[in-house]
Amino acid sequence: MNHVLHEFLGKFVVVYFDDILIYSSSLDLHLSHVKSMFSVLQREQLYANMDKCVFCSESLKFLGFIVSAQGIHVDDEKVKAIQEWPAPSSKTEVRSFHGLASFYRRFVKDSPPLEHH
Repeated sequence: MNHVLHEFLGKFVVVYFDDILIYSSSLDLHLSHVKSMFSVLQREQLYANMDKCVFCSESLKFLGFIVSAQGIHVDDEKVKAIQEWPAPSSKTEVRSFHGLASFYRRFVKDSPPLEHH
């Protein structure tokens, strides 16, 4: 997908495996972006699963985040999962939880920078 949609990447498209996000500053521009992207997919004989498609949405869940015009925020379901995470009982479980918590650290108000050892 990165190869096929390379001309749009960083301009109005983000690709993650087979997920394509199209972002725009207005509805008219968004419709133009969607049309351009579909033209390329059609040319390359690639097809969208319309059951998984959402169009003209003002916010969406993507990779554990809520993405909208207001910015990127953590999905409340991910926060709940962290809060309900069972207490780790081994080094491996501590590392696993630390990795998860570190990933979301940038969204914690006034959190100090991570120390790497």
